[in-house]
Amino acid sequence: MDPRLRSQLGVTLWGAGAFAALLASYTAFRPVRDALILDNNPDQIPWIFLGTFVVISVLSPVWSAILARWSRRTVVPLAYHVFALCAVGFFLAKRADLAPLALGRAFYIWSAVFNLFVVSVLWSLFADLLGPSIARRLYGLIAAGGTIGTLVGPSLTRALVGTIGVPGVLLMSAVLLEVAVLCIYQVRRSGAGLAGATSSSDGDPDAPAGGGAFTGIAYVARSPYLATIVGYVLCTAFAATFIYLRQFTIVREAIRATATRAEYFATIDIWVAVVTLAFQTVLVRPALGWFGPGIVLAVLPLAQLVGISVLVAAPSLTVLMIVQVIGRSATHGLTRPARELLFTVVTRDEKYRAKHAIDTIAYRFGDVAAGWLNTALLAIGGGLALVGAAVPLVAIWLGCAAFLGAGFRRRVTQEKP
Repeated sequence: MDPRLRSQLGVTLWGAGAFAALLASYTAFRPVRDALILDNNPDQIPWIFLGTFVVISVLSPVWSAILARWSRRTVVPLAYHVFALCAVGFFLAKRADLAPLALGRAFYIWSAVFNLFVVSVLWSLFADLLGPSIARRLYGLIAAGGTIGTLVGPSLTRALVGTIGVPGVLLMSAVLLEVAVLCIYQVRRSGAGLAGATSSSDGDPDAPAGGGAFTGIAYVARSPYLATIVGYVLCTAFAATFIYLRQFTIVREAIRATATRAEYFATIDIWVAVVTLAFQTVLVRPALGWFGPGIVLAVLPLAQLVGISVLVAAPSLTVLMIVQVIGRSATHGLTRPARELLFTVVTRDEKYRAKHAIDTIAYRFGDVAAGWLNTALLAIGGGLALVGAAVPLVAIWLGCAAFLGAGFRRRVTQEKP
């Protein structure tokens, strides 16, 4: 077999395995987290979003400072070890029944940081190893591995939570995260055979990046391309938060038992995984190849506009499940590979630092702003005001998708000899 083909196969298989273990780790505890948070006062949710944003805003510059001193490809698995240790810490605290209310809020914030951080840095590694032409072919398959993980995680929880309890689920998540680290080491080994896939002008991939704690934010401020990705991410966060808060109200009023809520959310997660897997294995590769990321990125805004409108008009558990399955499947099955493809045509340092700032600070700022805006809109005009705000939001969202598609094509053309 051709060495480069062997390397691509290795990156695909090990990358899919890493993403599967990573998302299995996260989705194993997510149904329990979402069920527990419904026991809180709805007015506290925007404050929890604010707490998450504050934590992310502190950690992102710290991450940038770490990259200034240590190898970019080396610190990714080390960061995963830290998150695994945190999961073990929550396991011990939960077993000791230590301050349940405070622990629950801290766990919610930590899990939100976990989701954004570990996924972002893994895709940074993939973007570093693969160029745009290879990424078009492999990203859908790698993302499909993650979708398999989202099936495995809640399935393990449903099968084992009665035996090992919530603390055991947390410990299981830590083990799955360590499995992801083992796969990442293999991804790096396989990726070594893809020399030349990315621009050689980026320098030594194992050298410290230099710069400072706010270098990633500075990259975004100087680049219209990266700033537009921020705009797209903010629109994504706004729409997702609008639907999430509607979900909070519908489920809290319709289902009283925490265990039943967890089962309902796990059912949504499983259906999302099934539909997402179909998108990733059947649609995303030809769609990115034929149309490019701009057109693919335009699917989610239209789907979410319809979803918000239908959910406001007919709020029920069944409608909520359909809207969530369609919206989240489009997000993970189409938008995620397309958005990650955008980062294959930026510098190596931007892949690790600017991308991380976008995926964490920008996304969580969108959550915070959308949470307070949702409260204001409902107070002013109820559901109709929410739909009215969604229309200009989607128009801006589609404009960002068009600009990014054109920018990606231009950068790919400039890289060609």
